[in-house]
Amino acid sequence: MKKLLAILAMLTVATTLFAEDGSISCESDLGKCTFTLSADSFSKECTCRDGSGVGESELPSEGGTLESTLPTEEECKAEIEDFCGNAGIRCENNAGECEIEADGNYDCRCFGLMEITSGNIEASEKACNSKLVELCGTEPATAKTLCTDSEIFNECLTYAKSFTNTCYEPMTDEEIEAALDLPAETSNTTAVLAFCCQSYEMKEEFKTSYECVEAAESCENGECCDTCDVFVLEESNEKDDDEVISPAPDDSADAGDTEVPAEDATGNADGSDAPADGDDSAPATDSESSAEKEESKSDGCSMLFI
Repeated sequence: MKKLLAILAMLTVATTLFAEDGSISCESDLGKCTFTLSADSFSKECTCRDGSGVGESELPSEGGTLESTLPTEEECKAEIEDFCGNAGIRCENNAGECEIEADGNYDCRCFGLMEITSGNIEASEKACNSKLVELCGTEPATAKTLCTDSEIFNECLTYAKSFTNTCYEPMTDEEIEAALDLPAETSNTTAVLAFCCQSYEMKEEFKTSYECVEAAESCENGECCDTCDVFVLEESNEKDDDEVISPAPDDSADAGDTEVPAEDATGNADGSDAPADGDDSAPATDSESSAEKEESKSDGCSMLFI
């Protein structure tokens, strides 16, 4: 009888200790939280709608007990509200990405474009996706769609070929031709073409690097690539504007048999007033460039150059 009572007592203790073992998850429009409890640990993981998150864990104290217990559904949702209450919204598709803060301020970037579009809209996932499609569409920009001025395109192609053959993975003319239809940020080669065609300042930076590479006595092991500050896509988002790369001389603008896009209405690939090489007009002043970069759109958006 005593032995039976002892077994029952042990079962009662075990039931009390492990009654809450398991997990509980909850979610709302702000995010999701999951709590897990076992005999030797307790953990909490919460992820907010903007991608931010937190993870916590607890091990038994010296006495072998855990202080935490699984929360109720209401307590779980309270954790989401507490941690994710100010979380924004992030949405992305093949063409770009947008982030909306809790107050409605948003920033959108279209992949391959050198601009961030800002404004204010409703802080909702539907509004985020709608604004993203409005600004960027559903397909990523390509070097061919961004390089619409034939003269600028040929100049930029010269720089891209030089960097590709010297500092990147070499590509044939046929491979470069095919790459023109790929997303602009697919490779260093396509990124150079896209960024060079969009920005007069970037084109001049690529030109400087190109001239440095061409003048190098030796670059068999790529040593001149760092010295000449040749653009690398993986590092481009971490560099300041004055740290990126440059392009080439007028007499080397011949692009061979590579297909050349037609000019746009402005005569420039980015539709700006910046002069192409050979234009007698002077480049825009700093103040004029600044004004263009901050020009407001009809929907209240401001264009910021990065």
